[in-house]
Amino acid sequence: MGLTRLQLWARAWRGAMGRPRLSRQLAALSALGVLGAVVIAVCSNVLGGRFYKRWDMTSAGLYTLSPPSRETLSGLSEHVDILVFLGQSDPQLGGVQRLLAQYEAASRLIGVRYIDPDRNPAEFIALQNRYRLSEGRSEQGHLVSDAAIVVGRGDARWVIGADDIVTYDEERGTVQPRLESAITEGLRQVLDPKVTLVCFSQGQDEAAMDDGGISGAGALRYALEKNNYGTKEVDLSSASSDLALDHCDLVIVAAPAQTFSPAAAARLMAFARKGKSLLIGAGPSLGEDNRAIASGLEPVLELFGIKPKAQLIFERDADLALPVGVAGEVFFAQPKPHAITQGLLKGGEARFRVLLQLAQGFDAIGPAAPLLVTSSQAIAVGNASILATPGAQVDTVEHDADGPFVVAMAGELPGTGTAPGAGAPEKHGGRLVVLGSPSPLLGGSFQDPSLGGTRRFVESALSWLVSRPQLVSLSEKPERQVDLRFTEQSMSEIARYVLLYMPATALALAALVLLRRRSARASAAAAEARS
Repeated sequence: MGLTRLQLWARAWRGAMGRPRLSRQLAALSALGVLGAVVIAVCSNVLGGRFYKRWDMTSAGLYTLSPPSRETLSGLSEHVDILVFLGQSDPQLGGVQRLLAQYEAASRLIGVRYIDPDRNPAEFIALQNRYRLSEGRSEQGHLVSDAAIVVGRGDARWVIGADDIVTYDEERGTVQPRLESAITEGLRQVLDPKVTLVCFSQGQDEAAMDDGGISGAGALRYALEKNNYGTKEVDLSSASSDLALDHCDLVIVAAPAQTFSPAAAARLMAFARKGKSLLIGAGPSLGEDNRAIASGLEPVLELFGIKPKAQLIFERDADLALPVGVAGEVFFAQPKPHAITQGLLKGGEARFRVLLQLAQGFDAIGPAAPLLVTSSQAIAVGNASILATPGAQVDTVEHDADGPFVVAMAGELPGTGTAPGAGAPEKHGGRLVVLGSPSPLLGGSFQDPSLGGTRRFVESALSWLVSRPQLVSLSEKPERQVDLRFTEQSMSEIARYVLLYMPATALALAALVLLRRRSARASAAAAEARS
């Protein structure tokens, strides 16, 4: 039996009366849902800020901090600033930002600031002055600095140059990231604010540390000070230098022009016996007749098992000698395996070479180790007057010895006792690095951008001498290919792709399209015929 019209009106009225209540319930639930979503979003942001997590999707883990870096960050007790002096156009900026984000996530005591020299020149110059960094302008007029990154804590600072971010191998066309090692090393250095005092010897007409020219030691001094070393001069010819030497951790003898007196040599020997270190850069000493004579440093070198040779070396290998002067007195020396040269070698082969000028050789009479050597084609003469003869040819001069020659050596005295702390290893004795030429310590080596291997060798020698070695506990990041290198095989493959595979593929596609069109036309014609 159907419903009457009155019953239908009553049911419709009851439904209309129930809709407002249902609408109010839906509105309340919707408001609660929105509020819940807001609460969840806020809580997610708070938790994300407190428990920061990033995922490194690179196959080599380029932006994943190693355990030594995390251990260093977990040991921070004071705030450390990391200042980045890279502009927006610098190709290294992106990688630096991604890695430093990992440092910030691992420790709240790390603060990173990015200073664009072009956008904020006033702040850039102020920070340059504060951290005693050099500045200049590129050929395009941009402000540039020798420091790419500065790690600072209070008065302590550690400078990271552009070369410390990546290592570029021009021959192989690869880059190897080194930024994590440099930053973690900087953190460790500023956490230990003890300043290492480096003293430059004077009194024998050595290169002055205030001389910023190519023949002075000013550039070496600047490199030391920007890496948190202290520097001062000590006159070894004066008896009052004994007290000054007690405060030195390392003495540098750079390019002495006069013979060392027995008293000055004795002061250096006493200094080394106290567990201190020496860096000597001295070429062959020449007498009035241009013949090599004793330098007065022989007792110091013999203390470490090294005997200098009174000779002048000429490199005759065309790949190592530079075509200047008589030809052969300026040459590249090859590094030998040692803790100092590990950054110059890879797989037993030299990645970097060290430039020497007017060098002498050494013989080992004790446990000293060779650092740099010449080729077997090098020769040595005892009479340097050939350099003063216009148009002289070294090949026509009778030489005294044939190569190879050792032109740099490292020695170490027995330990002086046990270092403080239970189970600590024995403290090493005095250390010595002697170079047969002073040129690596002079301004020309630090001012010429092409002599990166020479600078790296000097910096590594300094680190070894004062027991501030490079950070070797971090595993090296893998190299990446950045240049396109074509071999005959790859060129033939490209030719096949361009001349055969790609045209054949285009013809096949064209044939397929033509067949499909013909098939569609035939089907349409058949359908029309049937109709």
